[in-house]
Amino acid sequence: MNVAMPKYAKRCDGVKWLFVVCLSLQFSSTLTVHVKGIWKPGEQNIQVITKFGFQQTDNRHPRTSRGFIYGNITGVQRPGDDPLLFVIISQANIGLLHSEDSNYGKSCSSIMQEIASNGFESRCKPKGTADIFRWVPCPAGKICEEEDPDNSTTLIPGYQMTMQIVEPQMPEYWFLVLIGCHLNGNCSWVQSNSKSTLNYDFWLTNGDPQDLSKNPFGLQFSFDEQDATQMYLATLIAYLILCAIIYHGRSIQRKHYSPTRLKLLSWIVYLKTAGVALQSLNMLQFAADGEGFLVARLAGEVLRMIATDVLCLMLLLLGRGWAFSGPSLKPSKCLIVGWAFLSIVKFIFFCCNFIFVYDILHDVDVFSSWPGHGMLAIRIIFAIWFLLEIRVLIKREKHHEKATFLAHFGAGFLVWFAYLPGLGCIAHFITLLWRFRIILGITTLANFGAILCLLHIFWPNSQYRKYFNIDYGNRLRASRTDSNELEDFERLLYAENTDSENDSPADDDQPSNIHNMI
Repeated sequence: MNVAMPKYAKRCDGVKWLFVVCLSLQFSSTLTVHVKGIWKPGEQNIQVITKFGFQQTDNRHPRTSRGFIYGNITGVQRPGDDPLLFVIISQANIGLLHSEDSNYGKSCSSIMQEIASNGFESRCKPKGTADIFRWVPCPAGKICEEEDPDNSTTLIPGYQMTMQIVEPQMPEYWFLVLIGCHLNGNCSWVQSNSKSTLNYDFWLTNGDPQDLSKNPFGLQFSFDEQDATQMYLATLIAYLILCAIIYHGRSIQRKHYSPTRLKLLSWIVYLKTAGVALQSLNMLQFAADGEGFLVARLAGEVLRMIATDVLCLMLLLLGRGWAFSGPSLKPSKCLIVGWAFLSIVKFIFFCCNFIFVYDILHDVDVFSSWPGHGMLAIRIIFAIWFLLEIRVLIKREKHHEKATFLAHFGAGFLVWFAYLPGLGCIAHFITLLWRFRIILGITTLANFGAILCLLHIFWPNSQYRKYFNIDYGNRLRASRTDSNELEDFERLLYAENTDSENDSPADDDQPSNIHNMI
């Protein structure tokens, strides 16, 4: 890992504060790349602003593929104030900064001994090879002291300072940190006496922001999220197509009877579509301004979570026998109350995970935090609950063909319930730079696949509809007696045009005729 070094090292007075937007839920954690804020060194000696994943530099296009950190740091210094330090620290060295107490209680000499070992500073460290320091604040209205105004390759016009990151081997996270330390006359690291409030405004990009051919969906994003926008947009298109298919399916039955199960599935798809649309809006806004639309992001995540919980409810009801055991079976009130309680607890865990748990210095996500573990535990409870319900339903079923279908149905959707805890175990072995995209892709595909399977089963012309809303044994008996009466009943239930069907009374030795009649 190297840090690109400009012709002149910059002595820039500056400030930075941390505003990191990280949603640790199943799957997303966008870090703000346009950071603005204030730092009061008198109240907090060390301020970690943000972290950002810089991509591997392409040797064929080194200028346009390296990372850039550029912006402004201003403040009013009183006479006699020592300068303050702005430093960028790699993931490999960030542990040197952290101490056991929350105020980063290490002395300046112990903090900077390892961090500054290869850093360049024109007075005390002229042999340093890494451009990782800036003295702050910078003069108001001017570039930082050691910036070269005549070298356009090292400075982004309109900003006081520019730093470039070169990663020749692999992507890596870098942290932006403000520290109340400075080098004294003996070139020793000592505590700064400055209490001035500093204001900062910084951009972080993967690639040259001046490059007109840059990828708009990669420039503003940390490496771990560079493909997320395309993934959200592709998911949105898929759900919009699914909405159109469901609308067509329901229109077939609109004049007669639309099954409750199909209505409920429709709402699940609509909630998913709305949630993905809001998150896509946030990602597009983020690509434009580096900040995103936080309200849209939170609302989208909540809608997606509600849709997933409603899908769990539908599967639990189906496991209990709702829609399988005849129209007389009402949805269980106890089951709904239990589901609602667990869903509310899960939502509380979600809020705690977002508000209280995030730590910028550590790799914390939904699979490694205590609220995340609580959410996974609830998912496991749903899985066990579904397994018990479907087993009872299968044992109660008297007809072998329907019992076989229920066994396949239960096994398939039990996998959907159980995959998320399993993914949580595997996620710990995936580097954080790739984890978000892998989790997002797997969870999106799994949820979409589960909904698609249910839609296939519930479809008006599906071969599986014979297992719903009427006892399977009654269908067998009806097929042996009066096919015309059964056709009338089917028209009422499924709104089919029986003029195109030429059903004949079924023979006892031909149970496959049940499929043709229904």
